[in-house]
Amino acid sequence: MNEVETEKDDFENAWVSNYVPKGTAADSINQIKEWAYKAFDTLDLDHNGYIVKHELEEILQAEATPPREKSFITFLLNNQTAIADSVHEGSTSVDGGITRMDLEAYFKLVLNMMI
Repeated sequence: MNEVETEKDDFENAWVSNYVPKGTAADSINQIKEWAYKAFDTLDLDHNGYIVKHELEEILQAEATPPREKSFITFLLNNQTAIADSVHEGSTSVDGGITRMDLEAYFKLVLNMMI
C-alpha cells in the first residue's frame, strides 16, 4: 500500500470514529450520500449540473462551513475521480465533474460492496 492510500485509509477510519462513533462504515457512507444529495445545488457553485474540484475546495476553505460538512467534502474530494467516473454522461460531461447520477451510482456500488 502506498503513502496516499495509507493517508486515505487513515482519514476514512478517523472520519468513522469521529462522526459515527456508534455506527458502522455503511452508516457513515449513507450519511455522506444523503448530505451530498441535499447539498448538491449548494456545492455546484456555477449551477452547471457538475460539482468540480475547485467548487469543493472553495466550500471546504470557507470559515462558515461546519466541521462535519468539511469532513464530507474531504471525502468527496478524496474520491472525486471514482465518483465522477461512475456514470459516463457523454460528450457534454465535465472532466472530473460529479453529477447526481454519479453520486447515485457510486454510493450504490460502495454500499453493495459493504454487504
